[in-house]
Amino acid sequence: MEEVFSLVKEKVEAKKCEAMAGLVKEAEEIMKSTEKGMVRDAGIILAAQKVEHYEIATYGTLLSFAKTLGEDQAADLLQKTLSEEMGADVKLTEIAESFVNEEAMEAA
Repeated sequence: MEEVFSLVKEKVEAKKCEAMAGLVKEAEEIMKSTEKGMVRDAGIILAAQKVEHYEIATYGTLLSFAKTLGEDQAADLLQKTLSEEMGADVKLTEIAESFVNEEAMEAA
């Protein structure tokens, strides 16, 4: 994001994201309320995917803004980041569906 702000000649100003803080808190609660094992792992994947989906929505919207404003270099960076976030989400789904969810169900 710092590179994007630099490209559009805007000052970087960090602000706490309450939505993301809530997602992190929820993940911490999952970890505290479950024992180590596949059920906890499935919960962690759930929490991580919620974070990824929030990031995908954010980067997708910023990409749309950059394109609308004709900020092609910023759009390229945002597209790269969006693709990385989408890839992470796919990997989490693959892990969950390959064995974690089934083993968590058996352990519950």
